[in-house]
Amino acid sequence: MKICAISDLHGYLPEIKECDLLTICGDVVPLSVQRNYIKSEDWIYNVFSNWVKNLPCDKVILIAGNHDFYFDNCPLIKVNLLEWTKGKCLYLENELYKYLDYKIYGTPYTHLFGNWAFMYEDDKLIEFYKSIPNDIDILLTHDTPAIANLDELPPSRWSSVPIHAGNNPLAEAIKEKKPRYVFCGHLHQCTDKYAKVDNTKIYNVSLLDNQYNITYKPLYLDI
Repeated sequence: MKICAISDLHGYLPEIKECDLLTICGDVVPLSVQRNYIKSEDWIYNVFSNWVKNLPCDKVILIAGNHDFYFDNCPLIKVNLLEWTKGKCLYLENELYKYLDYKIYGTPYTHLFGNWAFMYEDDKLIEFYKSIPNDIDILLTHDTPAIANLDELPPSRWSSVPIHAGNNPLAEAIKEKKPRYVFCGHLHQCTDKYAKVDNTKIYNVSLLDNQYNITYKPLYLDI
């Protein structure tokens, strides 16, 4: 199976090469409309859904991110996306989906650092991540796990030295559950975009840098 993985679009809808499956790890809604429910729905219906329908892939699996307030507030988002994309786009929120022979689990939840969507304290995250099965092929997360230098942010106006800003409960869940692949985002531009823990391959697939410039290309893998 040829898979494409992307994250942190913030309204940018890239050209996707032919593949079997596209996975999107959250933050799809443009920053300019992220807190406006009606404008977000209009963008998802008229722009995002039409982009999905024209993609050269069989299925799109999507999770939300902390900027996707619409997903956090719309109880019908899963039904809506299936209808608007003619069954092509599936939204996962702490749930499992089997595509062909591959088990894929998606969770949007991130560690708390501000007033954003899908954010929780560590004790709540630990409970959420307990539901991740032990035998999955692909884990889609929005947050970046605190593993190696995947979460090391470069010096910035907030810190004169690099800092680690990853999700510790997520890191522990990955080490325990041992999925074959993890695709994540949230932290756009860190020291590393790839790490391996035991037999788990972890990729940060954000397309934008820390200034929200289009910087990285979609990841393609044959698995």
